[in-house]
Amino acid sequence: MPFENEISDLTNLYKKLHLAKKVVIVDGMIGGGKNLISSIVSSLPRVEMWLHKPKIEQICILHYYGHISLEAAKTLIKVWIDEEIFNQSISRDTNFKPSDHSSVFHDSKPLRYFKRLFRSLSEGEKTIKKEMPTLNLMTHVNTSYAKPLFEALEERLIYIKIARHPMSTYMIKHNINWIKKWESNGRFGNLIYKTLDNNSKQIHLPLYAKKIEKEYLKANYADKAILLLDQWIRNDDSFIDEIKKTTKAQIYEIPYEKFVFEPLKYINEISKSLEVKVDKTTLKKMSKERVPRASLTDAPNYSAYSKIGWVKPKKNTSLSENFVEGRLFVANLATQKGLELLDKLAEYYETRHSIAK
Repeated sequence: MPFENEISDLTNLYKKLHLAKKVVIVDGMIGGGKNLISSIVSSLPRVEMWLHKPKIEQICILHYYGHISLEAAKTLIKVWIDEEIFNQSISRDTNFKPSDHSSVFHDSKPLRYFKRLFRSLSEGEKTIKKEMPTLNLMTHVNTSYAKPLFEALEERLIYIKIARHPMSTYMIKHNINWIKKWESNGRFGNLIYKTLDNNSKQIHLPLYAKKIEKEYLKANYADKAILLLDQWIRNDDSFIDEIKKTTKAQIYEIPYEKFVFEPLKYINEISKSLEVKVDKTTLKKMSKERVPRASLTDAPNYSAYSKIGWVKPKKNTSLSENFVEGRLFVANLATQKGLELLDKLAEYYETRHSIAK
C-alpha cells in the first residue's frame, strides 16, 4: 500500500530527529487537578510551559478505534513533538492572551517567551541542542488510549497520571456540566459522534461513551457522570498496570488527595527523572499554588477555577468530611444504581491509592 510505505519512510526519518530529549505528559480526568501539577512541573529547570494539544488525544483515540494504524499514529506524534519544541524555542504559536490560564502570563518564567520572539529559526535550533528543553504537555482522560504515545516516545517519556477521588461535589458537578455541553453542541469536546437518544432525537456524545452508549443514554446526568468516572478510572488503571510491564517510559501515578499535602515528595521524584533539581522558582510556584495545603479544598481563588464550578469553602474540611459532603450531593441527583456504582468506585480508588479518610 503506497500510503503505508510513505509512513514507513517517514518513521525511519523521524527516528533520527528527536529534538525533544524529554517529554512530560500530564494526564487525568476532567477537573482532576492537571493544571496544578502541570504548572508546578513547568517551573522546574529546563521545562517548558505546559501546552494542551488536542490533536495528541485525537490521534490516540482514532488509533484505539481502528481508524489509523499504530505506525502512522507514532510517526505523526514524533513529527508533532519535534514541531512543538521548535515552535516554543522561537515563541511561534505561543499563547500570549493574558486571560487564558494556559498563557505565558501564568507561567513561572514568562520572560523567556518574550525574548524568544526575536530569535531566528537557526538560533532556535541551536538553542534546543544546547539547552535540551523538556516539552510539557497536558492531555485529558487519554491514558487508556495512550499506547501510541508510549510507543513513539519510549524512554523519552515521563508520564504523570493524576488520579482524583470521584466522590466529591466538585467532580460530579463539573462533569455534569461538560456532559450537558457535549450533548447540546458538537463544538465542545475533542472527538464527538452523533447518535439517536431514546426519543429518536439526534444527540452528540463524546467518544468516551462509545462502549457504554446503551446504558449511558438511559441514565440521568448524575448517573452519566458516574458512568464516565467509573470507565475513566478503571480503564486508565488497567492500561497503566499493563504498560508498566513493557515500557521504557517513567510513569508516576499521583493521587490528587496526597499531592496537595505532600507535593515535594512527588516533585522531587519527577525532577530526578528529568535530571534537574527543584530550585527557588519551583518553590515560589508551589507557594503561589498554596501547596502544601491545610485541607483538600484550600486552593487559590483563581477566576479560572470559579468559572468551572469551584466554590471556595466556608471552612477547611477533612478528607472524610469532603467525601461525605460529596455523597450527600450525589444522593439527591443519582439513582440508587448510580449511587451504588459510585460507592464501589470510591472504595476501589481508596484501596488502590491507600487513601485513609
